[in-house]
Amino acid sequence: ASEAGVAVVLATSRWFGLAKRTSDRLGLTTPIICSNGAEVRNQDGSTILHLPLDTGAAREVVTWGDDHGWEMFTTLGDVTYMKMRPGIVPERLPGGLRVAERQSDHLDEGTPITVQIWQEDAVREVGERFAPKYADRVRFSFNAPVGLPHYVVLANPEAEKANALRRVCQELGVAPEETVAMGDSESDIEMLRFAGLGIAVRNSPDEVKRDALHVAPSNDEDGVAWAIQKFVI
Repeated sequence: ASEAGVAVVLATSRWFGLAKRTSDRLGLTTPIICSNGAEVRNQDGSTILHLPLDTGAAREVVTWGDDHGWEMFTTLGDVTYMKMRPGIVPERLPGGLRVAERQSDHLDEGTPITVQIWQEDAVREVGERFAPKYADRVRFSFNAPVGLPHYVVLANPEAEKANALRRVCQELGVAPEETVAMGDSESDIEMLRFAGLGIAVRNSPDEVKRDALHVAPSNDEDGVAWAIQKFVI
């Protein structure tokens, strides 16, 4: 698609350091939508859009999670701290990922961008204890991907991939109706609605497929490549 003159933009829940590795493998030169739309970065790391998480909410939730042994990912600028069950942490950590027994000890190192919490009981407690308290300051995105554990992402209320794509369109001088967006999770829904053509892959949750104009084959069947061939090139 890039060789055909199409601007290909990566939009992901991953933090910049990890997203940049994927972007480099794909040979992309366009801005990167990362952290579920909380940030848009140029390839050199310079910031186009930055929507930080409320610091007070982040500190209370992360401290509570530390005290109760939750599995969490806390993104602060270019660094993401993680705590997972023994045996889950890879031997070699990808760019910007660090293991921390207590992530709250690192909150003063940078501006919190997102907090991801795994484990079904922890996700339930976030919904009951913290979502009502911080509903006006924090976006709580509860996700249940097919075949994966439930998790929740805490972010700035304006942080979503649709808003980030809107900003990228402005940067590239592209009209929204000229864009094609592809996704497979709840965090992609607003982006699929915003784009001129929204495409979900077949293995997406039903609510994602309902909001897409087209459904492509699954990830395992190279659905993105199929959609590019059919609708883009």
